[in-house]
Amino acid sequence: LLGQRIANIYDINDKTYLMKFAIPGESEKPFLLLESGIRFHQTVFRRDKSEIPSPFTMKLRKYLRTKRLEDIRQLGGDRVIDLTFGSGEVTNHIILELYANGNIILTDMNYEILALLRSHQFDNDVSIKIGEVYPVTMTINNTDESIGFNMNIDEFITWANNKDIEHSVYI
Repeated sequence: LLGQRIANIYDINDKTYLMKFAIPGESEKPFLLLESGIRFHQTVFRRDKSEIPSPFTMKLRKYLRTKRLEDIRQLGGDRVIDLTFGSGEVTNHIILELYANGNIILTDMNYEILALLRSHQFDNDVSIKIGEVYPVTMTINNTDESIGFNMNIDEFITWANNKDIEHSVYI
């Protein structure tokens, strides 16, 4: 899906969203399913969707429709995924939190929060709400470098295969 454009976004329920991608020359359009706090994966299965899109879905459509999925990365060693859409000054991020109740957060290029499923407080100094900056550095600083996080997949495989561990990593 990297490099492909979003054709549309649908809400399945209040925690599950489906992004439809347009791939030139392909009749079958792939979907990326995002379920707050649970999972995200590519699928080709169509699901029942709401007749009328939610306000959150409308906000996602406004900022993301026709943009390319440029990058998908894990923030630090945490269960937080950063999906980057567009480039330059029109970049947007979807932050998918896959822990506790989870969250789906839309930000601008500077990680200022534009929309989110639920507001919450990390600690006394950091709150997740519209207008605040998402604490990307906080999640990256939680990285455990000793177990190979914060590497691309090739670096991780090389690191894992050079370690004295019971199982090596193969692709």
